[in-house]
Amino acid sequence: MGKNLLILYVVLYGLELLCEHWLKISIVDYLILYPLGSSGFHLWQIITHGFIHDPGAPLSFVINCLVFYFFAAPVEQALGTKRFLTLFYISAIGGALCGLLFTTVSGFSVPFMGMMPSLLSLIVVFGLLNPEATILLMFILPIKAKYLSYGTVLITFLTFLAKANPHGAYHLGGMLFGYIYFKGPGNVLDPNLLYLKYLQWQYKQKKRRFTVINKDPKKDDDKPTLH
Repeated sequence: MGKNLLILYVVLYGLELLCEHWLKISIVDYLILYPLGSSGFHLWQIITHGFIHDPGAPLSFVINCLVFYFFAAPVEQALGTKRFLTLFYISAIGGALCGLLFTTVSGFSVPFMGMMPSLLSLIVVFGLLNPEATILLMFILPIKAKYLSYGTVLITFLTFLAKANPHGAYHLGGMLFGYIYFKGPGNVLDPNLLYLKYLQWQYKQKKRRFTVINKDPKKDDDKPTLH
């Protein structure tokens, strides 16, 4: 299914380029996601924005396709086709909702399109599924999948705070919704489980203050000491 989905995106982008650059039919203006309150906003854009890409940036589209190609297959194999598709599109719609909410509150009005929220969500989920897997970052630098997952979230968050990424709210929203769906809402939003995880973290922190020394009882001549 991941392969079929990738073929679909390539075909749609080819049609988009044909319409925009050759036939002079501006379909992007109708499919891109405009902020709430904008004269260009339409409800269907919450769905359609994830199927298109910037017609002036074919190189970034190719990079997105490569990222999707490498991460989609193992995630689909682990989750199954139905859950994989649900994860992909929940991340896209969740990212759109978070982005629209942020633009409404902040007044930071920037249209958005592309499947980047879903791609970032796939990277995060892959790191959760295969934390010790080794990935060649930029095809050169070996890095553990869990660090790539953490780094993706951290870099996206920092660039969003620095206003270097105008679409950071969409990207962060996609990763958040993908993570909640992957873990299950009950496992993420349950206050009792959150408190239990806090207690487990606190226990690990206290445990680090002690050192366990294992001795061979046959070689230990010291008598037991009672306290």
